[in-house]
Amino acid sequence: MNNYLIYYKSEEQMKEWLKTLMQIVESQRVGLVSSFFPIIGNLSVIENILLPLTYHHKITYSEALDIVGKDLENFGLKDIMHFRNNQLNDYQKMIVKYLQVKYLRAEWIVFFSPRRMYIAEYEEKFHQFLRCEDLKKSVIIDHENHRHLFDDMQDYTEKDFDTWVTRDLKTSNSK
Repeated sequence: MNNYLIYYKSEEQMKEWLKTLMQIVESQRVGLVSSFFPIIGNLSVIENILLPLTYHHKITYSEALDIVGKDLENFGLKDIMHFRNNQLNDYQKMIVKYLQVKYLRAEWIVFFSPRRMYIAEYEEKFHQFLRCEDLKKSVIIDHENHRHLFDDMQDYTEKDFDTWVTRDLKTSNSK
């Protein structure tokens, strides 16, 4: 399992890393889950998730609807499938963004500044999500001040950003 915690020290470093990741996303299968990328406001939850699924995979709309419906049910979100972005709480928005990335079949899923995506009341839900979801290659990138919030994440090891980009991503890209 390749699950890593990476911490930035400053706002400038965060912006630099985000810029680096944006360049990588274009050439590799890296999915970013972040508040920096909005959910399309005039689409419902289900439409926001179906869009990448039906666009990138050769499946029918009804097959896609069944897959997304099951995932939303697993996350306890089936009752909000027709809600718009402005009707969602921060945790629900994070799950929608995660499902968009999941259906892109990204090799790496990066939760970039997850603390910015939700407020403290969803901290335990986020950790429960990380413990329950089968994430084989994921990275959490957050501010070093939030390091203590991830102390209970035994499946995640701390890694340096540059090492991850140059070794892990380079290795996975050459396969």
